[in-house]
Amino acid sequence: MSSYVIVGYSGGGEPYHGIDTLMYAFSLLERRRRDVFLVVQTWGGSDRILMLIKRLGLKRVAVLPPAPVFNDPLRLSFLRASSVLVNTASKVPGIYLAERTTTYWYMSAGRPIVAEATPGVRGVLKHGLSALFVPLGDVKSLAKAIEEVIDDSSFARRLGDNARRLAEEEYNWGGKLGRRARVLFSSLFE
Repeated sequence: MSSYVIVGYSGGGEPYHGIDTLMYAFSLLERRRRDVFLVVQTWGGSDRILMLIKRLGLKRVAVLPPAPVFNDPLRLSFLRASSVLVNTASKVPGIYLAERTTTYWYMSAGRPIVAEATPGVRGVLKHGLSALFVPLGDVKSLAKAIEEVIDDSSFARRLGDNARRLAEEEYNWGGKLGRRARVLFSSLFE
């Protein structure tokens, strides 16, 4: 195990993206552990996140610049370099698509995922098999779940491997999702 742990987040930076829940959870982790670092890559709200970091007195946080495109190689490398990825969520229905897209990126990185349990996330991942779920907005549960993944490297590896395998088998053009899409497209154009 390395001497430090990177908790990674890639997504929106406004309160309705759920980032605040992660920041508060990380403040609990940072007080208990010296080996954790939070790395945030966001496409919006960076100034607000920097103010939140200052207000919470966080010391081990880095805010990366936004990726020029969603599938930027540096973004994907950052996801792969993270020890655990956190998928925060929102009560705002318009955010669900972005939340699901982030879930697929996280899955393809093959890293363990801790996710707030929304219908969109539960429709893709399975608790304890391909991710560890926590209730929406529950700061203490999020901190505890991140720490559980950090402390059990074989469990973390299993979560990441299962999520990656699921992405490869079901959520790509050659998998089940692609087959369903091709059937739908052919029925539309016949």
